[in-house]
Amino acid sequence: MFKWTPLELFASDNLLVAVRYSIVAQDGEHIVESQGNHTFLTDTVNKNLADIVESDIVQWLEKDTTIDGVNPIKSNLEEQLMKLKLADTLAITKVDFPWLVGTFTI
Repeated sequence: MFKWTPLELFASDNLLVAVRYSIVAQDGEHIVESQGNHTFLTDTVNKNLADIVESDIVQWLEKDTTIDGVNPIKSNLEEQLMKLKLADTLAITKVDFPWLVGTFTI
């Protein structure tokens, strides 16, 4: 349901310090995405930069961003997915911007 993707890495003295990431949540036809930056806690990263693989970064992101068993980043995406599902049940549809209606385009 969730897919973390590291987008950029930031290091100091051969140690990973921070990451810019994307996280995507999907539930059926609904997809929501968020991007962010995370600076790792002091003892989280336990490998030299050259030895790190993508799954390490995902595991460290999960660990660092989960507080008391709850990951607020994932919780926000889950809430957005729930609202999209609710919109389906209420027959809410996407509409054009009102200020663009009747605008001539080529």
